[in-house]
Amino acid sequence: MRSISEDNLKTRLTDRTQLLIAVRKMLDHGIPEEMIPVRLTRAFYVDMDELNSVLDMMKKAGGEPAPKEQEAYKAA
Repeated sequence: MRSISEDNLKTRLTDRTQLLIAVRKMLDHGIPEEMIPVRLTRAFYVDMDELNSVLDMMKKAGGEPAPKEQEAYKAA
């Protein structure tokens, strides 16, 4: 039987590749960039430093087309 603390555990979202995929999906679905940290932390334990670096990287990339999810996994 599961304990109460096990039911409240969140999955960790700390890998840069996973964060990049999550951010891309959220942006593709029209979620504003400032709401991404809020939405992710509701469901996951997020490495905020890593998330900030991913968001900065996305800003710097600007209008460049993003590689597909499978390509991002291959790059990592």
